[in-house]
Amino acid sequence: MEPSIQFGELFSLLGAAQGIFLAVVLMIHKRGNRTANRILGALVFVFSLRLLEIAAYWTKYLLVYPHFNATTGSTHYLFGVLLFLYASSLLDKSFTFNKKTWRHFLPFIISILCLLPYFLLSTEQKLFYLENYVYAENPPDERQAPIFYLFLYLAQLPHMLIYLLLTIRLINKHSLQAKSASSSMEASRLRWLQILAIGFGAFFCLWMLYNFSRMAGIPYYRAIDYFTTYSMTILIYTIGYTALRQPEIFSGSLPEAKNGPKYEKSTLTEQQADRYLADLLALMKSEKPFFNSELKLPELAAQLSIPPHHLSQIINEKLNQNFFDFLNYYRVEEVKKRLQDKRNRHFTILSIAFDAGFNNTTSFNSAFKKFSGMTPSAYRKKHASSVI
Repeated sequence: MEPSIQFGELFSLLGAAQGIFLAVVLMIHKRGNRTANRILGALVFVFSLRLLEIAAYWTKYLLVYPHFNATTGSTHYLFGVLLFLYASSLLDKSFTFNKKTWRHFLPFIISILCLLPYFLLSTEQKLFYLENYVYAENPPDERQAPIFYLFLYLAQLPHMLIYLLLTIRLINKHSLQAKSASSSMEASRLRWLQILAIGFGAFFCLWMLYNFSRMAGIPYYRAIDYFTTYSMTILIYTIGYTALRQPEIFSGSLPEAKNGPKYEKSTLTEQQADRYLADLLALMKSEKPFFNSELKLPELAAQLSIPPHHLSQIINEKLNQNFFDFLNYYRVEEVKKRLQDKRNRHFTILSIAFDAGFNNTTSFNSAFKKFSGMTPSAYRKKHASSVI
């Protein structure tokens, strides 16, 4: 059994190398959401380590470094956890590691403890195991494997599925921000998390099919193993590609807008812009179109009888806001006014927010805190003794 490297193994090794480099960059990156970047770095790192062990198995380098065998098997208990924690830290600005957070890692720790007897075996004992089980032409039926094997591999399937579903639920909970986000940054983060969840889901499905085929007694085919492992490799490349194409997701800031070049071909004159702005502000005050939670820029432009791109330019240049910020500012002001009215004491904060034009709790809380500097409940409590 001489070690050898073919194209398939080389592809995975390059992916693992890139993954380790990307993980280091994410962990030491000082801009943006450092907690989220470090969690993503940890996820990429454990993916890369797993790829290295699989490549070592394919190339038979495990016979040269037998102590590397099974060292990354428990990392499957980290994949789903780290994905969920990454999504949580990216979407929730108040996210912090606490005692409850660390409980998510308990299955991983238990798995490591179950494998300790194997880790403590001598080099000769591990080589015997590799030669007579892992690389044997007719290895024993995996369904008759020791209890630690069953725990290590079979329990990983429901564990990873649970965290994948939790992540999808979390993303769906925030998905309405794509329509009413207080900033385009939040929409970009949501799109990125959706792509990441889809990629992770594809990996999980392939890995599940691989495990079910082995448990069903279907003979081992390296092609099936390749598909599963390549999905991990492609996921790493996807993260690296996104880091290059959309660095704002990791740095936490959008590229500075260059209003000159953006509107250099605009036919809007300064006099028109001032007149349109006055009409816009008057409409917002008298008609209050922001009450419509589904209001889009073309609809508002139609009410003013001006081109949508001119309205966008006015909001961007004259008010230094994007369209969603512009609407949410008025909605927050309406909510603040109603919270100070004693006639609204019996209404919940959310019912007032929905009446003001918000269509989901997350975007409301985010916008209210942005424009008022405090949470809605804190604002109501502060003004409880001075309501009109």
